[in-house]
Order: sequence, then C-alpha cells, then structure tokens
Amino acid sequence: MENLHYKQFLSCRPKLYRFALSLTKDVNDAEDLFQETLLKLWELRSEWAEWKNFEAYAMRMQRNAFLNNVKKSNRQPHLQLDEISDHPFENTTDINMRLADLRLQFYSLTSQLPAIQRDILYLREIEEMEYKEIGEVLNLTEAQVKVYLYRGRQYIKNKMNGTR
Repeated sequence: MENLHYKQFLSCRPKLYRFALSLTKDVNDAEDLFQETLLKLWELRSEWAEWKNFEAYAMRMQRNAFLNNVKKSNRQPHLQLDEISDHPFENTTDINMRLADLRLQFYSLTSQLPAIQRDILYLREIEEMEYKEIGEVLNLTEAQVKVYLYRGRQYIKNKMNGTR
C-alpha cells in the first residue's frame, strides 16, 4: 500500500509544478512553492493512506501555501509571459505569430480574472481536471466550480470578441 501512495506522490509532481507556475507567474517563485509543497507532503507521508484523493489534497495544500505566502509578503503575483510559455515565440511564420499574439492576449486576459476564476480555468482547461476534483482542490461545490468557470470563459470570450 505504501508503494501505491509513493507512486501517487511521484505522479502528481509535474501537475503540482505547473499549478505552482500558474499561481505565481514566476519561475523562481513557482520552484520555491513547489519545493515547499513537496516538503510538506513528504512530512505528512504517514497520513497519505487516510487521504481520499491524494492529488486534490496536494493541490489544495499548494494553493493554500501560495495564498499564505501572498498574504505574508503583501504583494500580488506578477506575470512573466516569456517564462510561462511552453513554446518559444521565435518562429516568424504567420501562423506562429498569430498563435503568439493569441497566447499573449489569453495570458493577459486570464491575469485580469479574479484568482478563483483563473485557478479554476487553469485546472479545467490546462490540467483537464474534473469539476469534482477542482472542487476538492479549491474547497468548492461542483456547482460553484461550474459557475466560476462559465463566468471566466464568458469574460475571456467577450474580451477576445471585443465586447464588454
């Protein structure tokens, strides 16, 4: 049974790192948050068997650590798009230029969303988590997750279409 929990610990690491990056918008801060979360998880390894959803618990722990860090430092997260990008913008073809513009616009728009909507949008669209899992991570009901997700999508859609 311990081996199963250890595998869960290892398998959620990439998702935790990406989530940390989406929260902090800064590679260095994301790495610090990620390491802090892994350390806390490791210290609680004796309790892993009691957790119903290891990944959701780990992501909630990370989000709470992020919020605590923001409160402590009393600063807002900052956006560094060049470090977030999965693909370099150096290719100058028309299609890649358009994709780069859309990516910049998307990141700019999501940074304007309230934190809860931004987190839900990221977990659903990027991490492809189910509504129930997102609710467990963020301590929300499935209905709340759907409402926040709908509002976030509508905001982005309206802004990208030039309305509102």
